[in-house]
Amino acid sequence: MSAGVAIAATGTPVAISTLELAGVCSDQSNPSPQVYCDIYGQGVYDSYLVTRHPKRAPEFICVVQPAPSRREVMSQFIDWVKVNSVYNSAPAADTLLRFLAVRFPCDSSSMSPGNAATKIIR
Repeated sequence: MSAGVAIAATGTPVAISTLELAGVCSDQSNPSPQVYCDIYGQGVYDSYLVTRHPKRAPEFICVVQPAPSRREVMSQFIDWVKVNSVYNSAPAADTLLRFLAVRFPCDSSSMSPGNAATKIIR
């Protein structure tokens, strides 16, 4: 199982890529990869919630309640990555936010799914 951040030979932190995360999340051989995947996804979403300033950064992910399970959302993420392979080498956290913006759009926001994807480009 790969870590969320690896240190390259130069000592520079390297984020896990979308393709690497999708590979871990697709591993159904035992529960450990699934737990890692679910926790990674929850961590990215929690970071979005606690770092977004409500006045300076309009919300662009609005999860409906009752929310689907983490496993269901991450399975949908894997399917979405297969169709959107252009993000395979991008940092997984960035791609996950893009997916969440499409999967859980906010209704009345300038951050519609189409706009949200352009707002989170790093």
